[in-house]
Amino acid sequence: MFQISEESLLPVSELEPKPAAIPEPPPEKKGKKGKKGKKDKKVEEIPDFEKPKAWKKMNKKDRDAWLLQRIEEWRAEKEAEKQAILAGAKEKRAALVRERNEMMAAELAEQEVRRDLQQKAVNLFQGYEKQKIKYEQKKQKEAEWLQYVRCDGLPDPRIVTELNTFLHLWQQNKVADDNELDKKFIEVLPILEMLENILNNARQYTPRQISNYDEVRLALRAQLASAIEMASYSLLRNIEKNLVSESTKVSTYKREFKGMRLNIWVAIKWPTKKPRPVEHEPDPVELSFPSMKVSVKLPKIIDGSCVCVRAARSQIDLLSELSHSFALKFDMPKRYEDLFSFNVKELIESQRLKKLQDEARSKFYREVRERVRELENIIKTNIYLQNIKEKEELDVLNMAEAPYVSPPRVCIATECEIEFKKYLRSCKSKIRVGELNLRRYRICGGVLNLDLIVTPPQPKRMRHSVIVTTLQLPKCLVPVKYQVQYKAPGPPPPGVTRTPEEIEQEIKRTEAQYEKLAMVFIDLPQDVMWNEPPVVCQWHDERKIWTSNYVNDYKFNEDKLTIQFRTGVLWPIGIGTLRYSNLPYQGWDIKPDPDGRGVLMTVTGLCVTVTFLCVSNWVKLKSIANASTAALSEHFNKRYSVKELVRIMREAACDFFPDFDGHNHVKGSSPKEWVMERHTYHAMAFLSRAYNFQSSRWNQSAGYRNIVLQCRESVDMKRASKLQLMMINPERAVLLRCNEQSNEINFDSQPGLKFFPGVFTFNMLYGSVDARRVTFSMKFKLVETVFELLQEIKPCSYS
Repeated sequence: MFQISEESLLPVSELEPKPAAIPEPPPEKKGKKGKKGKKDKKVEEIPDFEKPKAWKKMNKKDRDAWLLQRIEEWRAEKEAEKQAILAGAKEKRAALVRERNEMMAAELAEQEVRRDLQQKAVNLFQGYEKQKIKYEQKKQKEAEWLQYVRCDGLPDPRIVTELNTFLHLWQQNKVADDNELDKKFIEVLPILEMLENILNNARQYTPRQISNYDEVRLALRAQLASAIEMASYSLLRNIEKNLVSESTKVSTYKREFKGMRLNIWVAIKWPTKKPRPVEHEPDPVELSFPSMKVSVKLPKIIDGSCVCVRAARSQIDLLSELSHSFALKFDMPKRYEDLFSFNVKELIESQRLKKLQDEARSKFYREVRERVRELENIIKTNIYLQNIKEKEELDVLNMAEAPYVSPPRVCIATECEIEFKKYLRSCKSKIRVGELNLRRYRICGGVLNLDLIVTPPQPKRMRHSVIVTTLQLPKCLVPVKYQVQYKAPGPPPPGVTRTPEEIEQEIKRTEAQYEKLAMVFIDLPQDVMWNEPPVVCQWHDERKIWTSNYVNDYKFNEDKLTIQFRTGVLWPIGIGTLRYSNLPYQGWDIKPDPDGRGVLMTVTGLCVTVTFLCVSNWVKLKSIANASTAALSEHFNKRYSVKELVRIMREAACDFFPDFDGHNHVKGSSPKEWVMERHTYHAMAFLSRAYNFQSSRWNQSAGYRNIVLQCRESVDMKRASKLQLMMINPERAVLLRCNEQSNEINFDSQPGLKFFPGVFTFNMLYGSVDARRVTFSMKFKLVETVFELLQEIKPCSYS
């Protein structure tokens, strides 16, 4: 068969050589109306070639022959380049396939190392945790026996049935005076403290037991609040007997209980005088309660001749826990999962994702190959056509690459980070205007109750020693109806200028409204650290929230630590402080105690620096630097459990113990994968007597799956080595080439180091003999104490 070229089908005029210039497309002709015009054929773009030196001497025929030869060479070069690109693309695909297979093979090999080393480390950690739980259970049984032998008539807080019996008998008790209240404070406060410790160590109990403990604890708190109200009512039922008469017009009561101070001020109502022709303006009632360091100035609209004011300042907050924003909404997912199980699950998931990705790529290339065969058949069939579009599509398909998909590990890491962000969003509470968010703030210094109360009917003496008393039901305190809501006007909008007369009128209106509000003066307690101006709020009993909607004209004196404000209601007053005012941390340091067998932990916050000393089963507060008050000084060098010290420091507004939702309220935090972070804390606790760990400035920018810290051996301080940067992620731990003083972070590991899956296994492989000896001689009490304190402080997530 004869082969006919495409050029032979063209007319002779078109076969003549033409000058090497890009042909101009013919002028676009408009098609007829209602019909589509034919599309112009794509013309091959021929570049301008560099002319030879003998170009001027060549005639037209030689020039055309040279130009045709050059065009053929250019087309051959273009085709060779295209074939090279195609070959490179195929080689790249093969290289990517090999790389993915090698990566999966390396992961499987690393998993075998983890199965050998990391699983042993996890088993060791879990063994120490079980020893600590058994030790706590043994202590609990001993305490139960001591309580049984003591036989003091009080219930054992560890037995819910005894608490329920005690609560029922208390509710049936008809005696509700101040002496009974003092007795109940002495009995109930230790029980509540014990129940809170039980709830803090929830891993020893079942969810049903925890629910029962929490239910009876809330019932005891509610009954204690009711006992305070009934004791106040009992005192006011007989003012002449129970109160002290300071004059014929005023009677008072003062008493200090365990955890509360109670003051009552009553104006005795006298017979009504004959009204004067012109009544003078009444003077406002000003009261002072020195024992509580509180003063109040009542507005003139309240009749001071028959008013009753109760002031009670309790150290225990019985109200905040009733608010919807107090408790953490959801517990941390995977809170107690070990790192080895976590890595096994991730490996299985990564293999599943790799299989799906490989199937998707195979499907893509299979469809490409089918389309290529189809186009090649079209081109072979239509040999007399140019098939420009088909050839172009064929070139595109030969160069086609499957859509990029992140590696399985990256996909899993991204999904974990997204899930944690969803968890943080689920922990947020809906806060109304003026409401205090108790996840962000905390009521410190106790709760101050300033109540305007209607004086109950008093007993009246009749003849023959008969005493008659009016009985009102229900038997409870009745508040005086006083509620004035006023908000001072805001500043004028920008660009608006007011005259002096308008400003003076507005000041007079504001002062007139302020006259209707009560003014309160409070000296802040010295046992709380007031690092920032506190927030004054009041308890709204119907909505069960702390609100500042009725607080006006608030002033804070930082030098004298006093506050004053005006309010339109006399509801319970709380002073809120920012919980995480010391976060994020500026630095932290963990090292062996040079003077003993403990571990020193120093944490530098935004305001203060705290040093802890962990010894055996206890933790001591060693020192606090840069504190604004002398708070917590009485607790220095005293032994506490970790949970007890956390409670004491939180009550003093020195909160270094963020909850899992703390990232919602702290700017500049760096959340980490919790399973990895918890495992790292346990390893650091094991190595705390042999290594020195410090914070790194590169940790915050390392990402969700990476922890960067500094470490060095600290067995012998005379030959202490330099600090080295270590990066930890769920798969491995590596020593980095750079250090803390480097200009930029370099995540490449130091050469010559083998793979090790964690900090603890690093010490097993590369630690000195002394470091390994000290590590494996650690007692479980000290390890678990350091571990528990690290879990509370969370230094890797907030530095």
